[in-house]
Parts: sequence; C-alpha cells; structure tokens
Amino acid sequence: MKKLIIILTLVFILYFAGTLYAQENLKIYFLDVCQGDSSVIISSSGQVVLIDSGPDESLILNYLENLSISHIDLLMASHAHADHIAGMDKIIAKYKPNAFIDPGIPNTTTIYQKMITALEKYNINYYEGTSRRINLGPLTFTILPPANPLIKESELNNNSIVVRLDFKNFSCLFTGDIEKEREDQLLNEMEFKGTSEIY
Repeated sequence: MKKLIIILTLVFILYFAGTLYAQENLKIYFLDVCQGDSSVIISSSGQVVLIDSGPDESLILNYLENLSISHIDLLMASHAHADHIAGMDKIIAKYKPNAFIDPGIPNTTTIYQKMITALEKYNINYYEGTSRRINLGPLTFTILPPANPLIKESELNNNSIVVRLDFKNFSCLFTGDIEKEREDQLLNEMEFKGTSEIY
C-alpha cells in the first residue's frame, strides 16, 4: 500500500478559504467558518459527507457551491449549538441528503426547530447518533454516541457525537465540541484507543 501522503494546503475559491487534507482521491475540507465547525468529505468515488455547517448559513451555502457540491449522501450535526447547525434547513432543502445523523438530544432553539422541520418536510432518513459503523463507498465512519448517562456539565458540547473516518491506512477524528470530561471518557474506550492522523 502506498505510503500515506497528507497534503496541507490553503484553498481559495472566490471568498473560500479552507484547509484540505488529501490522500490519493480522498478530500477533506475543514472550512473556515470562524467560530464553529464545518467539514466536507469527498470520497474517491464521489460520495459527499458534510459534518456540521458552522454559524453562518450564507457562508456555508457559498462554500458548498464553490466546491461544486451537487449532492450530499450523509449530513451530520455533532450537536445543536447554532455555530454548528446554521443553515442546516437550507442545506436539507437544497441537497436533500440521503441520511441525517445527530445526537438525538432535543433543543428548543429556533434554528434547531427549523432543521427538524426541514428533515420532516423532505422526508430525510433520520438516525440518532447511537453506536454504529457506516460504510459509504470506500469510506468507513464509526459513530460514537453521547455519553451514557449524559454529561451534565456543558451538556450540548460534551454530548456531541464523535465520528471517526477511516480510508485505507488513513484516519481522521471529528470531535464536535467535546470538552475534557468527555475526552477523558473516550480515552478509556477501546474503540478509540487507536491513533488518528488528524484530530
């Protein structure tokens, strides 16, 4: 198997600024959304995964357009804070993802309710972020659910779903906004004792 090559580069497309990690034909864009997170994963066979959408719906929609995204196979929200799910309702309406995953912890904010309404309106397959492994083309995603019982301190952050992506001999961990309490728990869980190239 070829030696892993990780290319770190700044990509500027119009007003787009992000970090791209690539191995052969796997591309991961860590989008520059200021406060918050948003990552786009594009597999060697064209599958597209979006994890979180950042705090600005116009920004994320522009990024997706600039990346020539025409579909989303899997959409994930690590947790319900606005700086991770802004514009999710618009993304759902435009791309109609095949499936959606979040921690399954309800929230009363308007932005969260808009997201849920869009999922229902467009009949998107919804999966609570329970422990599961998802094979999507050449990609494998391992979902680690929120703590059980839920961590009460900084509840939404610490109960983010955590996602590990594996592609050949490359791995990457997406941790939402977990804090020390949840990090300490994860370090003791066998499934995530293996190292990841990007954390």
